[in-house]
Amino acid sequence: MLLWQNQNRHERELVLRHTETSSEQIRIRVEGLMNSRMASLELLAERWVERVPPDFSRKRFLDFAEIFYSHYPGFMGINWIDPEGAVRWVFPRENNERVIGRSVHEHGDSRVRDVFQKAKKDLRYVASPCAELIQGGLGFDTFWPLIYSGTVQGYLNGVFQVNQIVDTSLGKDILKNFWIRLYEADRRIYTNENQNDGNPGKNGLRILREIQFPGKIWRLELVPKAIVYPSGMAWKVSLLIFGLVISATLSLLLHLLLERMQMYRQARDHALQEVSERKRAEAALKENEKKLEALLAELAAKNAELETFVYSVSHDLKTPIVTIEGFIGALREDFGNLISKDGEKYLDYIGDAARKMELLINDLLELSRIGRLTVKKTEFPFGDLISEVLKTLQPRIEERGIQVNVEEKLPLVYGEKKRLVQVVENLVSNAVKYLGKENPCPRIEVGVRENDDQKVFFVRDNGIGIEERYFEKIFEVFQRLPAAKKIGEGTGIGLAIVKRIIEHHGGRVWLESDIGKGTTFFFTLKDKEA
Repeated sequence: MLLWQNQNRHERELVLRHTETSSEQIRIRVEGLMNSRMASLELLAERWVERVPPDFSRKRFLDFAEIFYSHYPGFMGINWIDPEGAVRWVFPRENNERVIGRSVHEHGDSRVRDVFQKAKKDLRYVASPCAELIQGGLGFDTFWPLIYSGTVQGYLNGVFQVNQIVDTSLGKDILKNFWIRLYEADRRIYTNENQNDGNPGKNGLRILREIQFPGKIWRLELVPKAIVYPSGMAWKVSLLIFGLVISATLSLLLHLLLERMQMYRQARDHALQEVSERKRAEAALKENEKKLEALLAELAAKNAELETFVYSVSHDLKTPIVTIEGFIGALREDFGNLISKDGEKYLDYIGDAARKMELLINDLLELSRIGRLTVKKTEFPFGDLISEVLKTLQPRIEERGIQVNVEEKLPLVYGEKKRLVQVVENLVSNAVKYLGKENPCPRIEVGVRENDDQKVFFVRDNGIGIEERYFEKIFEVFQRLPAAKKIGEGTGIGLAIVKRIIEHHGGRVWLESDIGKGTTFFFTLKDKEA
């Protein structure tokens, strides 16, 4: 009986821990979904009024709404309400046609009317209490005042159905294993119970959690279903088997004890032999250490000699380039009035080729130094590195009107900061270069995600994209995309430098891309050793 009671307590403890973990998982998923949806609506509201010159057309709103609706599942609808409170534009039209032309002031629930009136008065975001939606089901509305030049231009209306939020946030396993109840204030707004469930919660075990997101506080009540509890039908057989196993184990242990005594005697003799062999091995190891130290010293001397040679060669290669550029300037200064337009064009070609050759020499010199000339690695915030790179590239970013999104609270990284700046600067610079001239909304994103307990950093753009056959080739020296050859920028060494630096830091780099949709470069870094 004691064993049985202990087993029951253990099983109940497991169910309790599973229920607590699942309730926390539900809280995190619902809060994460709704926080991201509220952030997306806020972004849409900002983008709606920030355009210069302003464009408050129906087509532009529906284009924006379609983008956010398709990229962020969970919306019942995204609507535009005019300053008088009438719903004018809706997306998607399906399931939302009934609200077109309706005034919020005539809503059947006074709480919704009061909340909308508060949005008009305070000119800030509000969320209505849960009520029956015109589209059907229980849900709530959010209202974002759209203010342009001090005047209310309208209201952005996000419509959310509670059932849809739960179905989008939670997996089938959670709905299968638990009874879920959601309350707003004292009103139950969601449950997955039905009449055939009997008496949910008769075991007395339930977990409460509070779910919070902008404008809302919900109470979650989670009760495990019978499927979660282990079956007790075969406990007697299990107990009998357990007793037999213990008896057999004790007999086996006695037999093993007798054998172990004999093994100890043999191990003693073997240990004495190992001690003498270990002494000989230690002597050989010391000799090898001396040889290794000599080889390391010789390698350091060779590296210093190689660095001197590379520097001399690069200086000698740059000298003719400087001479060419000097004579081009002298020709223009002394014979400028005699040089024809074709001659000027040829001189421009020569000057561009000379500058490109100089960049090529510098990149080759930099590539040769990676992994050979190192500085002390340090730990520093990745966000500071991103800020430094964006500050350098700010003129090019502003010139193209590029929107750059950088995740907050980026982690610390460990490595050579100068080299990692080169990595990010190369990737962001490439993203700026290949966003495409006809891109109506150029965007670059920088962030990090977790993958198998490893931090994976990424730089994503919505540019012209890269064909899959070039995914490996672009990391080779002097390999350039056809689009890069048309643009005429770069030396074809930048991504080779990126790969060399990342591998030197114990990581790897790869990419994912779709033609016409954009490219994402991923890379990892080795963590600091404890």
